[in-house]
Amino acid sequence: MFHTLPPPILYLIAALSSALISGYSVRKILYITRNRKIYDLPDDTRKIHGAKTPSLGGIGIFIGYIMTALIFWPPRHLPVNYFLPSTVLLFFTGVYDDLMNMRPYKKLVAQLLASVITIYLADIRITSFYGLAGIETLPYCISLLITVVGCALFINAFNFIDGIDGLACSLSILYSCILGLLFAPHHEGLAALSFCVAGATAGLLVYNYSPAKIYMGDTGSMLLGFTLFILSIVFLNVCAADQLYSSTGQTRPFNEMIHSVRGAFIIMVSLLFFPVFDAIRVFILRLSKGRSPLKADRSHIHFYLLDAGIGHTRSVLILLVTNILIIASAFLMQDYNSLLTLLCMTILAILALMIIFRFRQKQTGKETITI
Repeated sequence: MFHTLPPPILYLIAALSSALISGYSVRKILYITRNRKIYDLPDDTRKIHGAKTPSLGGIGIFIGYIMTALIFWPPRHLPVNYFLPSTVLLFFTGVYDDLMNMRPYKKLVAQLLASVITIYLADIRITSFYGLAGIETLPYCISLLITVVGCALFINAFNFIDGIDGLACSLSILYSCILGLLFAPHHEGLAALSFCVAGATAGLLVYNYSPAKIYMGDTGSMLLGFTLFILSIVFLNVCAADQLYSSTGQTRPFNEMIHSVRGAFIIMVSLLFFPVFDAIRVFILRLSKGRSPLKADRSHIHFYLLDAGIGHTRSVLILLVTNILIIASAFLMQDYNSLLTLLCMTILAILALMIIFRFRQKQTGKETITI
């Protein structure tokens, strides 16, 4: 029935239905957690909220996303028998962690296992760097290793940006909507799936914007990080498949916004870039100070904004604009050397970080530069 509808109506139904189901679920979860006194207590380091706030909002995202996504699922590009078990594994891992504070290495094992299930069994891999640093096709084992490790890294990187009200939700909506628009011309099922992610996240954002009534917790951040990473790899792979299809002489052009597979690769990198950039920067900073890279502190960019006296809402807007500029640079420079485009994205992120750090320095009076 849905597949007979015009694509824009299909996408609207996917987004709205997932948003409504997610929003309703979050409202019920909020009621239950308040009555049962299931709260995420502040610790004055990363958890800086001033009141007892529940952190199981990711359950609402999971319910809204899964209930609608299964209706529009594109099995040819994303086998549900592999992707769904991975998603469920991360969901229950996140719930357990939000309630019981799971040890980091146990979470990492669950993340790697979920990644292997989908990446290895469904064969959803980064198969080439498409000329980045002169690297083309990757050997199978290297391809598999890079994709699995990259997936686990992005899951954690996305989890790290869930530090201020509305940030992870807003970035998830941005990334999934861009993926939806990129899929839309030729892959309606994948586009609808992306808009389901955006809608489910929007259902939580209603309760997560500042001052947040509920947080997504690891339940939501791990689910979203995994889903966004896999969809980004699928996007790259369908672009490569479309190019092969076109080379047979049949007319099936790229999305008008994408000029080549090399361009698709750098656009995929831009979608994953900011959370990974911040995570790697923080890891290096912590190691340089002799601390564990997994030990929570206030080294993330969003905490620098708060320390500069900028509130949650304006901080989210600043980081959204920064992400949009990074992604826009990838679109504008996709026909140039990939290494040059990656360098441009890195420079944009560093410039934004330096400006934010300068404001923070003036506000706190600290002179030590640790960007």
